[in-house]
Amino acid sequence: ELRRFAEHLGASALADTTGRAWTDAGLGYLRMTPDELAQRLLADQRLLRLPLVRIGNGYAAGRVEESWKALLESAAT
Repeated sequence: ELRRFAEHLGASALADTTGRAWTDAGLGYLRMTPDELAQRLLADQRLLRLPLVRIGNGYAAGRVEESWKALLESAAT
């Protein structure tokens, strides 16, 4: 399921680059390809921007209520 989020939103949209886990891992200094970042996120879920929301065919990552509302509206039609 996490791979689907990465395919739809991109791995960078799923990464919590301001979180403590990201800083503690020293990832702010690394340059990674989207595939490398996706593998890193799969290996350590503490690096994810949560919550991950999927409604129908729509996807959102993080606390972005506008995106959630748009997903709900599109699912209702």
